[in-house]
Amino acid sequence: MEPISLAGLTVLASLNMGMAAPEISPRPAPQQLASATCSLSGQQRVGPRKYCYYNCGETVRTVVIAAGRTCAFTIRR
Repeated sequence: MEPISLAGLTVLASLNMGMAAPEISPRPAPQQLASATCSLSGQQRVGPRKYCYYNCGETVRTVVIAAGRTCAFTIRR
């Protein structure tokens, strides 16, 4: 007997309740996932923590580390 996927369980549950099955969007292919390199744009020390700010094109990401550590120059998102 093969295991049932989450999508299969959703369909079975909706059929059991008399409802239409919800549409599930397909998972994106690995080459479609954006993999950007983000560069360090600033840092701020607050108590025992350090906030490292990274410019990722249109967005800014924040990484929290221990205050004694050094922010990486780049990160992958």
